[in-house]
Amino acid sequence: MKKLSLLCLFPLLAFSGNLQQLLTLAEQNKHVESSRYELEAAKEKEYATKSGYMPSLSFGANQTYNQEESKLSPEKSRTGAATLSFTIYDGGKREALFSQQEALVKAATFSLASVQNNVSLNVIYYYFNYISTLASKESTLQKMEQLEAERYRLEKYLSVGSATADELQKIISSIEQTKVDLLTLDNTLNNISNTLEYLTGKEVSVEAGSSVRLQETQSSDDAKRFDIQALEESVQSAKAEAEAAKAPHLPTIKIEDTYSRFKYDYANPSALGISKTQEEQNTVQLSMQWKIFDFGSTSASVQAAQKNYLAKSSDLAYEKQKAKASYKSAQNSYKTALAKIDAAKARLSASEMTYELVKKKFQQGIVNNVTYLDALTDKFNARSQLQTALNEVEYQKAVLLYEMGKEIKGAIQ
Repeated sequence: MKKLSLLCLFPLLAFSGNLQQLLTLAEQNKHVESSRYELEAAKEKEYATKSGYMPSLSFGANQTYNQEESKLSPEKSRTGAATLSFTIYDGGKREALFSQQEALVKAATFSLASVQNNVSLNVIYYYFNYISTLASKESTLQKMEQLEAERYRLEKYLSVGSATADELQKIISSIEQTKVDLLTLDNTLNNISNTLEYLTGKEVSVEAGSSVRLQETQSSDDAKRFDIQALEESVQSAKAEAEAAKAPHLPTIKIEDTYSRFKYDYANPSALGISKTQEEQNTVQLSMQWKIFDFGSTSASVQAAQKNYLAKSSDLAYEKQKAKASYKSAQNSYKTALAKIDAAKARLSASEMTYELVKKKFQQGIVNNVTYLDALTDKFNARSQLQTALNEVEYQKAVLLYEMGKEIKGAIQ
């Protein structure tokens, strides 16, 4: 009991991981799991479809009792039959269904990859958002330290009449506002952590230091997301379905081999002149079935399947154009993010120089505390902006990989 009570004193720790580890956890996301089951179902259906066209073997048996026995009606009779059948030709339906199921398996494969990439992109977004927010918090804490130091300095100056109560009150007001800013940042960090927990399925603690590797970009014509590839396979499936719908216009040819065995039980066979009470028979049958007229049912089914194929083709063309525009937009966003880094570095350098200059002037009484607080705020905002710009570049790299149809997880380092 003592051991148990001691164990209960230790809190459950959150999983601590870098971006690669978070993405591994996200592979168990329920949305990903659902897509994985859909792929398995598609594979099983493909197997079932192909197995349905293999030779089939069936067996049947029956036993009959007659109240009045005669030469043609024995008291009891038993029959057993085994039939081996195979469809030789069904108007091309078999090949079309095979093609349809193969396309559906490929579509499900690409859909799974698309869902995994989408979840990865979300994890990456919140990961770098968390790192940026954490950097903002660190900058705000540093700002708080300087404000507290300045309040201490002004309190001493006020006691000897070298500062005014108004100056001190403004510093105190800035300290209180900074406390609110810290609380807001903490809430943001908690919200991001909750979202990451939902995406990964575990309570997580984010480790900084991860980045995204982006090698060469592609032209918009070569870039193809996984969801677009899934749509392409869906179009191929619809095309095959339209071909299968035409099959009833053509004959179906089957071959069957049936082996039968008959046994007759007579109460008094000699009285009826029966000498043979058992027979065997093997029958090979080649049959053809051709539906000549069905009130236009087959033609209507063909038209419906063709319209469905055209609808999916149009949807694919639209989504391709949309994806092309999205890829170009991602390229522009990446270039803009790179430019923001240079701008943020320049702003940080300028704000730090300005702050040091204003700080000296403020301590000498040349500028008022409003100017000082503005310079202080601008310096720490510039630090936060630089970190945000750096993280934005990493996220935009992931967006480009997503738009190109590349696996994002494999590019994390």
